[in-house]
Amino acid sequence: MPLPSKIRSSPIAFVLVALSTLVFLLFKELGLYGPLLQLFNFVPVELTSRGGRLGEPGGDWWRFITPTLLHFSWMHLVFNCLWIWEFGRRIETSLGSLNLTGLYLASAVFSNSVQYFISGPSIFGGMSGVVYAFMGFIWAGNALRPNWIEPLPPAVVGFMLIWLVVGLVGALQILGAGAIANGAHLGGLVIGVLLGGVFGLLSRFDRS
Repeated sequence: MPLPSKIRSSPIAFVLVALSTLVFLLFKELGLYGPLLQLFNFVPVELTSRGGRLGEPGGDWWRFITPTLLHFSWMHLVFNCLWIWEFGRRIETSLGSLNLTGLYLASAVFSNSVQYFISGPSIFGGMSGVVYAFMGFIWAGNALRPNWIEPLPPAVVGFMLIWLVVGLVGALQILGAGAIANGAHLGGLVIGVLLGGVFGLLSRFDRS
């Protein structure tokens, strides 16, 4: 299927990629690092000449979601956007745009909250938690109803799980990859598997 047709059939997956890219360009390339970090981070950030001072979660409801739009390098952005597109379009094609939007919001809130619970007030961001949620959703849903959603290549699932484990044991930081939001990755996978199981089970009743 040509790319324009794929975009028309998966508009929300495309919007997530486009928004992430736009925020990154504003964030890193156009010098809006400070304002966007202050607005989008999970907890408020006060930037001073001595660095940043982190606050506590308040009434800014959007902060449960907006960290997913923050990426800190081109590699970080491209890696996440690739999988958001590949996993997201599979879900959207099978279940529709509304369900993908709901899954994105639920996984963003849950994965960001788990990361905060583990790390406390800190600076973190990226779509990785959502990526793992999408992957877990497809895997669990197809386990209960085979080929309900276009399946993922086993090599991709294996790579993503290995990457998760490598991050959890701290190997990436030892190799100089910087801090990894392991809580968001794990939280995303958990909520994705749970929701995929629920939706997959309900779809079996609908089919019968």
